[in-house]
Amino acid sequence: MALLIKTHLLSKLLSIFALLYLSLAGYGLVYSDDLIFLPQTPAYSLTNDLIRIKSKSSTEANTENIIVAQYLKNPSAQFTILYSHGNSVDIGGLQHLQQNFYNNGYSILIYDYSGYGHSEGEASEQQVYNDVQAVYNYLVKQQKLKPEQIISYGHSLGSAIAADLAFNKPVAGLVLENAFTTAFRVKTVYPLVPFDKFSSIDKIDKIDAPVFIVHSRDDPVIPFWHGEELFTKAKQPKKSLWLDAAGHSGITHTSLFWPALQNFVTKVN
Repeated sequence: MALLIKTHLLSKLLSIFALLYLSLAGYGLVYSDDLIFLPQTPAYSLTNDLIRIKSKSSTEANTENIIVAQYLKNPSAQFTILYSHGNSVDIGGLQHLQQNFYNNGYSILIYDYSGYGHSEGEASEQQVYNDVQAVYNYLVKQQKLKPEQIISYGHSLGSAIAADLAFNKPVAGLVLENAFTTAFRVKTVYPLVPFDKFSSIDKIDKIDAPVFIVHSRDDPVIPFWHGEELFTKAKQPKKSLWLDAAGHSGITHTSLFWPALQNFVTKVN
């Protein structure tokens, strides 16, 4: 009798666990894009000096989204930074960052994903991959840059987009700032579902370009172990910069970052 009761309780517990797991998985599957993509009210005006780039729609065949970009060209630069930004921001909030790259000797193109800023459409994993490839094609075809002049750079959410570009296209180098291994593992830590998104950890060891990973140990958004795990799996040549107190968005404001980036670029060169 006691054994039957224990078996019944175990069966009930397993059923509850399975129900909870399926509910969590279903919620993640249906609402993940709403949780991942957080576009804000545009922080800039749509002016004539901004670039319009056509990006293939991931949802409607034979249609395109117009995405907005800004290209600050440094005449003495050897490399152009193709910058994929983080969440809850658009190019209107990146002017100081763009100027910092320019002042440190780089050309830089910043752009807004579909649904961000004044870019058309709606963001999804495949759509933002389409967006970054459209920007890359603009640099190569319209600006006549060679792939070995383009550094794919991504911060936070943008790290997964920058990594996907380096996975699919030739680039001079890949820089990941406060990056995550996969989108879901930022919250779950462990891989709990088979349909995770933005799985940079599955691409990083297949990227042939030199990789520079920088992460702050006190990042309150993306735990530090994500950067460590990506760095461990990345192929050589690779370089890391671990900071102690730069938070999630303060790395480019530190005195250590720019010399480290230049050192990485020297190795790329």
